[in-house]
Order: sequence, then C-alpha cells, then structure tokens
Amino acid sequence: MPSYLQFCQVLVDSEDLPLNISRETLQQTKIIKVIKKNLIKKTLELIGEIMEDENNRKIFWEQFSKNIKLGIHEDSVHREKLVEFLMYETSYSPDTYCFLKDVASRVKEGQNDLYYISGESKAIVSQSVFTERLRKRGFEVIYMTEAIDEYMIQQIKEYKGKKLVCITKENLVLPETDEEKKEFEEKKKTYEDLCKFIQEVLGKSVESVVLSKRLASSPCCIVTGEYGWTSNMERIMKAQALSDTTSMGHMSSKKHFEINPDHPIVQDMLAKVKVDPKSPLLRDLSSLIYETALLQSGFSLSNPQAHATRVYRMVTAGLGLTDVEEETTSVDDLPATETPQDNLKMEEVD
Repeated sequence: MPSYLQFCQVLVDSEDLPLNISRETLQQTKIIKVIKKNLIKKTLELIGEIMEDENNRKIFWEQFSKNIKLGIHEDSVHREKLVEFLMYETSYSPDTYCFLKDVASRVKEGQNDLYYISGESKAIVSQSVFTERLRKRGFEVIYMTEAIDEYMIQQIKEYKGKKLVCITKENLVLPETDEEKKEFEEKKKTYEDLCKFIQEVLGKSVESVVLSKRLASSPCCIVTGEYGWTSNMERIMKAQALSDTTSMGHMSSKKHFEINPDHPIVQDMLAKVKVDPKSPLLRDLSSLIYETALLQSGFSLSNPQAHATRVYRMVTAGLGLTDVEEETTSVDDLPATETPQDNLKMEEVD
C-alpha cells in the first residue's frame, strides 16, 4: 500500500503467491503488482462510499484529510480520483465542508476561476483583507488551512475547466465591465505620483506599488508573485527546524504593494504628496502602512523596533505633544522596511 493509505489495515488471501519467501524476490513478482493495484482500487472505492454517506464523511475527513491530500501530491495515477474527495470550508459554507464539485457548480456567470486562500486557521483567512472585494461581489472563496494544502495545490492547476487561483498573489483578474476598466485606468493616472512616492520611500522592500482591485475596506495589502511562495508558505518553511536559511532569500517571492484608491487614508496621502512630497510625516506614514500591510497579509517584520518607533511618533503627533515635522527621524535611518532577502544572502566564499 502507498504511504498515504497506511491508515488502512488490509488482509490479503491469495493462492497465487510463489513459495519462495525471499522478500527481494517476492516484491518483484507480477502478482504482487496486481495485488497492489487492486488493493488501491478497492480502498479508493470504499473511501468513495464513505464520502457519499452524509453521516460519516465529516468524521472520516477530519481524521484522514491529510492522507488524501498527500495522495494527491504523490500519486499521479490516482490523482483525479482523489481530487473528487477534497472537501473544504468556504465563504459560502464557513461551518460545513463541501466538495470541490459543489464549489465549481456555484460559479457566477463569466467567472473562469475558482478562488482560494491559504492560511493558519479559518478565523484568519475568513477575515483576511484579500477576501474583501470577492465577498462583496458574491464570489466564493475556498479556505485552505492545513500546511499540506500548500504542497498539494501545486499539483492541481485546474478543476473541471476552472483554474484554481490564489487570491493573495498578483495578477488576480475579476470579471468587470468595460466601464469599470475605463474608470480604473483613470484612477491609475490620478494616483501615479503617489505610487512613485511610496516606491521611492520603500525602495527595494517591494517590487512595485500599484492600485488594487481586490480591496474594499482596507487601505493596502501585500501580494506575492504569481509563481512564488505565499506568505503562509514562507511561514511554514521558516518554522521547519532544519530549514536552509541561505536559500530562503532566493525562494521567497517578490512583494508587491497594492493600495486602495477608494480609501480615505490613501486619498488624503495623494493630496498631501502633491502639496509637500518631502514631508517627513508623509514618509513615515508610507512606511507605517506598508509595515501594517505586512502584518495583515501574513508576513513578519524584519525590524519590529523601528515599526514601534513609528507608531509612537504617530501617536505623539495625534495627541499634539510635539512637532513631528521637526523631531521625526528620517525614514532612511530606520531599516524597518528591509526585505527578508536582505538578511538571507548566501555567505561569500573566500
């Protein structure tokens, strides 16, 4: 039996096994391969019957979901069959599991993708900033909360003709009208100066600063490259005891900073950058919302002390205790926005 089915106890009665009891010889006989093939087939049929039983499927899934997902990752022969067993909680059914086929059957007109988000727990992903626009427009989002989901999903590019899309990565495309596209292009021109200003402040911390189509009520978020790690995957890799930190910087995805043009904070920053683009307060604010977005998006800060200093200065300014314009330290003196890659460069060889 393959490793992902090791939870099954199987008793085989066969009259066709050779009398030679040498393990090496026995494992190479054709009859063993036939028995293995039939055992897997029968086991998957039995699992299929359990998954059709409404009373038992939840109990089975809570106990052995990781085994099924491991099978999808390892067993290319039976992958399509195993995918049919997948069940997840979603934004439509946050308290009950539903099959992928049920999600695919509920797609909206013009929707070509199935959307999912991965994270540490359902409580975190269900309140994520990345789900705001999709929930507002009625799109269903699949919640993936087990570490093995990050590995398994790499083997599933699409399901029933629908591409599986991670909503925390760049190039998220939502169905929109020609009027909405035109309006967004106008906003891009309006906010071009602010994007350039924030890019200058953050420097190499981000790959780009662009307007967002995925946000509704939050001012900003951090998205990763389409083919790179998610923030959840980075967390998983860093948590491994024997992880190789020297290669982590090369595997980590590039970060893209997205701002919401409809949020009052962003609109006020646009007005201020046109009046005084050299304002220390505005530079501090740019770094502060970036660091806050890092935390909201599931990343960790490289310099928490610098972040705390900025927060205290903004609180001090809000209380009117000091003149922030005079006492604020230049953002260049605080390395809070450095990327994890800066700390994980490979050691030089003499």
